[in-house]
Amino acid sequence: MNKKKYPVVNIGTTSILTVFVILCMVTFAALSLLTASRNARYNDQVQERTDAYYHAVNQAYQEIAGIDRTLQEYWADGAWEQAEPEYAFIIPIDETSELSVRLTTHEPDGEDASLYTISEFAEISTKEWQGDQSMELLPRNLD
Repeated sequence: MNKKKYPVVNIGTTSILTVFVILCMVTFAALSLLTASRNARYNDQVQERTDAYYHAVNQAYQEIAGIDRTLQEYWADGAWEQAEPEYAFIIPIDETSELSVRLTTHEPDGEDASLYTISEFAEISTKEWQGDQSMELLPRNLD
């Protein structure tokens, strides 16, 4: 009888391939998990920053509403001279920025019935910028 001999190399090829595929899948799953957790942390930071900004904006609008009521009273009482020509205030957003608001008062005219104009409504950074973050791309001595 003639016995067939199988090559030794083919004995575990499918097993090795299966182990390799499983290792690749575990690696990709771990990388996906790390990326997802990093994105979740980043999204939480963005959400906190956005909430802080809109909380400051709401405070600014409440302050503007109070100034508007004061200006309406001055206009109704005929005491417009008591109104300041400009109102300015700053509302902190977080430890690195604040909201700066400036209103310029004016008497209403025929086209515009408002008593003020918002001349500034801007987010200002309170953190000093450190511009010295250089990176050496090429070696200095090319000798």
